[in-house]
Amino acid sequence: MAGPKDELRDAIDDLSDEQVQTVLSWFAMLNRSAVGEAGPQSVGTLGDALGIKTESRGPGHARLRMEIDPVWHNPNGVLHGGVIYTMVDYSMGSAVQPNLPEGEYCTTIEAKINYLSAVREGMLTVNTEVVKQGRSIAFTESKVTDDNGKLIATGSGSMFIVRAQ
Repeated sequence: MAGPKDELRDAIDDLSDEQVQTVLSWFAMLNRSAVGEAGPQSVGTLGDALGIKTESRGPGHARLRMEIDPVWHNPNGVLHGGVIYTMVDYSMGSAVQPNLPEGEYCTTIEAKINYLSAVREGMLTVNTEVVKQGRSIAFTESKVTDDNGKLIATGSGSMFIVRAQ
């Protein structure tokens, strides 16, 4: 009786070279980190799956990085905007959370992204600053750059602060 690995081997034989490359990228993504085992650079399980790492973080600011993987390209061969959005979203929370007392957390209530340039490869960095933080809402601004310092996207967002009970 054939097991799942045998089925996988048989299925690979029917794939094109391009499809095999995509499957190899998926395997690489699965091996990046164990989901749910957040380390010091972890932003969360989706961010871990995308390879997003925390470079620095403190009250009112965060800097995250991510190596672009071709598996995240859209049909036009450039990085999907949703990956950039996810990176910005995580950085907004990473910039707000250090400002909060123990037991409080933040959640995104609004985000706007302006995509300024397409990108295919290399390293992306997002820098986020808290512009203003009130009792219930924090406002953030983000800039995403490539490894040459070119501005790829900008973002702004509002984070709701959930008070400790």
